[in-house]
Amino acid sequence: MSVALYDNALSDDSLEKEFANALAPNQLMSSLFDSIPGVYFFVKNLESRFVGGSESFARMLGAETIKSVIGKTDYDFSPDFLADGFCTDDQSVIASGKPIHNKIELVPNEHGSLDWLCTTKIPLFDKSDKVCGVAGVARLIEDTDAVYADRTEMRLIVEYARERYREKISVADMAKVGGISVSTQERLFKKTFGLTPLTYLQKIRLNAACKLLRGTDTSLSEIATQCGFSDQTNMTRAFRLELKITPYRYRNRFSGDGKSNKPRSRSWDAAKVL
Repeated sequence: MSVALYDNALSDDSLEKEFANALAPNQLMSSLFDSIPGVYFFVKNLESRFVGGSESFARMLGAETIKSVIGKTDYDFSPDFLADGFCTDDQSVIASGKPIHNKIELVPNEHGSLDWLCTTKIPLFDKSDKVCGVAGVARLIEDTDAVYADRTEMRLIVEYARERYREKISVADMAKVGGISVSTQERLFKKTFGLTPLTYLQKIRLNAACKLLRGTDTSLSEIATQCGFSDQTNMTRAFRLELKITPYRYRNRFSGDGKSNKPRSRSWDAAKVL
């Protein structure tokens, strides 16, 4: 892909256009973003399938190289409750031709927990000025990030939840770590991240469980214990509420040969097997 594909806003200056057209593909963007810690670059086509990106982005997904990611979708690397949101944003950018700037969202990390990323997605245009895909940059929200500038208690709570989700911690435990009340914690989470502390903790546990279901033969009861659910019944209840599927059927659908990489539409989602 040429530089022009990534930056549709190149000026009409002949020197700039001549230079861009003379470049061999894949020289700038991927390697450039690989050199910036905590920043990930990706490109998708109209079907939300990956067609390019940085090696650091591939590693974040849990893949060895970006080549092994090409042609796949977020559903190959993330549970539905996360992939649905990623693809919905893709299609919004494609349909409107308008970018999404600095959206804070949860993504899986290599340890089975979830990280906060600040993501920007822009539409890509072909030579006929029609949208042909989406390019995105995701930036890991660090402990010193501006999002925590006036909310150091939030940083402490998020760190605590990511490190201790396997244990039987409660929303009250999280608030205590931050030195704030449960109600204040609730308000700050909704204002900063658009969800409740309990939902955040639940999503961390669900993501960890999904990863084990897809990649191991560990028993459901053991997965429930390892991921912080009190027992298998509570894990199954959480799966039904959030993913609209049981852990057993999730494993059958997404592990090994049963794993699907097909993007989902809203109508497809409504017809998920219960």
